[in-house]
This record gives sequence, structure tokens and C-alpha cells, in this order.
Amino acid sequence: MILVTGATGKVGREAVRQLSGLGHRVRALTRRPGQADFPEGVEPVGGDVSDPASLTAAFEGVTQALVVLSGEVSAGARNVAAAAAAAGTGHVVLLSSASLEHPLPHAIADEHRAAEEAFTAAGVTTTVLRPGPFHANTTWWAETVRERGEVRDWIGNNPGAPVDEYDIASCAVAALTGAGPRGGTHLLTGPEVLTSEEQARILSGVLGRELTFSVAPAMEVVEIFTRLGGDRAAAVGNVAALRSPQVPWARPTAAVQELTGRAPRPYQEWAAANAALFG
Repeated sequence: MILVTGATGKVGREAVRQLSGLGHRVRALTRRPGQADFPEGVEPVGGDVSDPASLTAAFEGVTQALVVLSGEVSAGARNVAAAAAAAGTGHVVLLSSASLEHPLPHAIADEHRAAEEAFTAAGVTTTVLRPGPFHANTTWWAETVRERGEVRDWIGNNPGAPVDEYDIASCAVAALTGAGPRGGTHLLTGPEVLTSEEQARILSGVLGRELTFSVAPAMEVVEIFTRLGGDRAAAVGNVAALRSPQVPWARPTAAVQELTGRAPRPYQEWAAANAALFG
């Protein structure tokens, strides 16, 4: 049995779909199992990574797990690592973050570093995936694109190689099914280096209409992140790191190719598949 936490998110849901399609027994952890729409044969189980008792039940009979965390990442990781160790789960794939490889200290990196350390401390064999920014992060632009034909970018306009969430899920599936290596740490990127403005230009071509592009001032984004997370100091550090030209995803890596045996998807493909989100 393979357990997937965060099973209704972008990566978790896609991993559930791929694992089920390959014929594996899959259990999907979700806060609202009655409302979940998973493929036939997938076992939804109610629970939350903040609730250790629910994790004990979720990990019963689980041999491997894909751990996708959100919110209080480090606290959730400690709970999941303890449950996996207690259940004798032999292998975990942890969705971490490329932010750990950033030279600037910031809260995103701190949270994910603590998550990785929790699994090391628990003695669970772990394959760590560290993706950079997702292609899907550009859905932050959807409202202004629909309403005003405008891309208002939050992370600055430095070049980077964003990665498709489909490819992240595929890397996890490869590690879980033996098609890829078990263990190790893998920095995941897409196949091409793009600025945010270049992504906006690709999206404009897919939508068939001209989009204006601007970068929001850093302090405006700090206020947005503060409202979302409630910690202004963390928001300041996170915005500085995201806007730094020293991001570790500034150039493509070979990790997706090595794990899955195929090239990662370009942003153009993601944009075409998700054009409806932008109106």
C-alpha cells in the first residue's frame, strides 16, 4: 500500500492518478474524504498531518508514502515521520523545496530543512525531491489577466527554470515504483530558463491576446505574504530570497530526465493545458 498525503493538491492528486493508473494500491489522505474525487480503487482516508492519531490509522499497512506538506510544514513533517517510523514504512518520498539550496537564509528554507531533518531523525529511508517554482505558480496572475489583461508579477523578473507539477509527481512515482533510484536528494527544474516576463509572453501567445507585464514593488508583495502567513519578518526574508538572482533554480538540472527517463515539460505545454484558468 502506498499512502499519499496532500492528496488533493496539485502534486499529490497527480501522483495518485499516476500510481492508480499503474495498478498500485493507493491510500489518499484528505481532510474531507467524502468530498474527494479520486480514481476508482483509490482508498480515501480522513486525516490531517497536524493530527497524530489520524496518521497512525492512515499508515497502517503502508509500505511506502509520498509526503506532500503545506501550512506548518516542519510540525507536520515531525508527525508524519513519527507515524511512518512506528508503522515500519520502508520508504518515503518527501516533497521538499529547492529553497534549501538558496544562499540567502529565509523562512521557506528553514521550514523545509526542518522537515527533511525530521525524517532523517526518525530513521526512515527517504528520497527527497526539491523542486523550484511550479509552472502553476503563474495562476497567481489569473485574476488580473481575466479582468484587465495584465500580468502583475510577485517574484521579480530574474531568470529561472520553473518545473511542471506533472513532472514533480512523475519523479515521485518513479521513486516509489522502482523506476527511479531510492534515496538521495534531487533538485527538480523545468527544461528552460525563463524570466517572468517571458512566461507572460508565452501565456499571451497561448491566449491569443496581448498582456501587459509589470513587477509589483517588493513591499507590496511583503504585505500580501504577511496577510497570507501572518509573519512580516518571514515575509520580508521570503520575498528577498525569491527575488534574488542567486536562486538555485537559475539553470536547468537533469534530475527529471534521470528520474523519469524523459525530458521535463516546457512552460508552453502547461500554459496550453491550463489556458481556461486565465479566461
